[in-house]
Formats: sequence, C-alpha cells, structure tokens
Amino acid sequence: MKYGKAGIPSLKEVYADSFDFGTAVVANEVLDTDRMEFYKSQFNIFTYGNEMKPDSLINIAACKSAVRKTGDETAVEVKFDRCKPLLEWAAQNGVKVHGHTLIWHSQTPEQFFHEGYNSTSPLCSREVMLGRMENYIRQVLTWTEEHYPGVIVSWDVVNEAAADSGRQLRQSNWTKVVGEDFINRAFEYARKYAAPHVKLFYNDYNSEMTMKNLVIRDILSSLIADGTVDGYGFQSHYSTSSSLFYIGVAWDTVAKLTLNDGTPIRLRVSELDVGIPANTESNWKTQARFYEDLFEIYRKHADQIDAVHTWGTTDDLSWRRENYPLLFDGQSQPKLAFDAITD
Repeated sequence: MKYGKAGIPSLKEVYADSFDFGTAVVANEVLDTDRMEFYKSQFNIFTYGNEMKPDSLINIAACKSAVRKTGDETAVEVKFDRCKPLLEWAAQNGVKVHGHTLIWHSQTPEQFFHEGYNSTSPLCSREVMLGRMENYIRQVLTWTEEHYPGVIVSWDVVNEAAADSGRQLRQSNWTKVVGEDFINRAFEYARKYAAPHVKLFYNDYNSEMTMKNLVIRDILSSLIADGTVDGYGFQSHYSTSSSLFYIGVAWDTVAKLTLNDGTPIRLRVSELDVGIPANTESNWKTQARFYEDLFEIYRKHADQIDAVHTWGTTDDLSWRRENYPLLFDGQSQPKLAFDAITD
C-alpha cells in the first residue's frame, strides 16, 4: 500500500509555529516500517493507544508472586515489553512521546485493588492501595526515563475521573479504595518521580458539557493548589453535530486557569476525531468545515497548547471506523478535512 500522497503538506510543518502535531498508534502500526515513515512525515509527537495503559504494564502474576515471597502487599511488578517498540522507534527517529495513561478506572486489572492481587479476596486498605499506586508510578516513570531519556515529554497522570452527570467524581475502584483524593495522590507521586522536563496532565472527555466542565475545573484547581499539575488534555471525540459554540466556551473557561507561578495552564488536544453518519460527499464537506472551525479555536489558544493529537491516523484503523472520523481515509489518502486544516 502507498501511504499518503506525494507533495501533500506536512501537519507538523504547517503548525510548527503553533504547537506539535501528533497521532496515536498501536503496536502493529509501529512494526510497519513504511507506515511509520509516512507518520513521521506528518507528526512529531506520538502516543500509544493501549500499550502504556495499566493493563498493559502491570504484571499481575509477578505481583502475586512478590506478595507471597515478601509479605509486602504494596509490591508491584511492571512489564514493559508492549511499550518498547514505540519508545525505541521514537528514540531512533528523534520524535517525542506523550505517555497515556498512569491512573484510570478502566483498563486497570481488577486484581490490582484486592489483597494478594486476588479478585476473590477483600479490597485493599487505603494505605496499601496508596503504596501500590506510588510503587507503580515510580517504576513506570523512572524506568522509561532511564531507558529512553528525554523521549517521553508528558504524561496523562489521571484519566477520566469526572462523572458524566452531576458535579461529582466518577465512582470507581479508585474512589472506593483510596477515596476522592486519589487524583491528588497520583499527581503527588508523579511529580515526585517524573523527570524535571516532563509535564503532567489531567485528561478527560465531554469538556463542553457545562456540569462536567465545572468538575474538571474543580479537579484542576485542587491540583494547581497542590502545585502538581501542568495542564489539561481535551479528549475531543466529536461528531459533525457537536456544538462548536460550547466547545469554544469550554476552551475559554479552562484556559483562564493559572498555575501557582502565575503562568497560564498548559493545554493539549489529546484524542481528536470527528465522526460523520455516512460515507457521502456531502458529509465529507461538512466534516471538513467542522475541522476547519475547530482549528480556529485551537489557533486562538495556540500560545497555551503543547500538542494536538488525532486519535489515530487513518479511518480503517480508528476505534470509530464506521464514522470515518480522521484526516486520512482507509487507503491512507488525505481527505477534505486534511485539506481544510492545511490550506
């Protein structure tokens, strides 16, 4: 397959004076040399879709063994085989990686929250769970920096902690075992072990929903008071019927937050895609206009944005493939949406 088309603009070059332009990949993509050369021509920062999430890194069998041998319930064993390919490729090719994600209610093994790492045993105490959290974060941050120094420039420390309704946190194993301050503790540990150059983000979706936006700002304000957060990641899984007005309002309100040193909070577009209802020329044009208008919002806040990441590159590999949401089609060719944001 021929990836891309000769002579098309490069997203990373078009936006070089504004922010980094990135994409998300999975392991099979990283092993495709030609595909990655095409991606490198377009993007200068990458993130793993799944391979750096807790269920990919936590070695439950080894955790159980460690507890049996030592009696230390806070022992955590981590494996890095699944995340090495992208980190090695990035190091060899001089591109950046954004880490996604350290703490999440989903894709975290149920056993991680139970005594002896056995899902039929009682839940851990708060103290044990905090010990596991710290040991896990410490190993991930120190190992990646030791083996791939400077490659990972930022992390989503906590992902999707705000509830979808009401001004409250999402109830999860983390709130059940640790309590609602699990977010603060996660950022405390991440700040403790992250290299000085690594920026720490809270990441969430539906930021344009008024009540959820309030919760997100509550979370960020608490972390800012602690001095542990650098920025916010806007997950941006939209459709062409999404409200650009409320998206703009969400950006304006979050962008007003300032860190303890008086500098504006950093922002990221962490998971961008825009779905359409069917594969028609009219829908392609509507999608292109939506992307174009969306990037007007991003240009407005460019001085605070570290990176814009599409959540995948080609429609055929998207988690929303039935909605054709990305900038390149299933044949890896640029779409009208690509033209709209590079013209």
